[in-house]
Amino acid sequence: MNCKITGTVVILCLALAAVSEGMSLKSIGLELRCQCIKKESRFIHPRQIQNVELFPSGPHCKDAEVIATMKSGHHICLDPNAPWVKIVIERILER
Repeated sequence: MNCKITGTVVILCLALAAVSEGMSLKSIGLELRCQCIKKESRFIHPRQIQNVELFPSGPHCKDAEVIATMKSGHHICLDPNAPWVKIVIERILER
């Protein structure tokens, strides 16, 4: 009986630690999953784009993600295989 209570307390503590770690990662901007569901491949004029972020593939997502913040405030996922997006990525990496 005492072993069951101890085991339950240990499991609850581990679950709480896992949840709090996941929450702390999200609060510092690390997503635990892919952010892009739909990717845009059509050309978007650079004057409409305010910022571009490149997220390499990793444990959170198997695909590299390129997210453009538009001057209107919207976020658009860009297709990293589109020719014009490859040029944008090269310019970002050169900086």
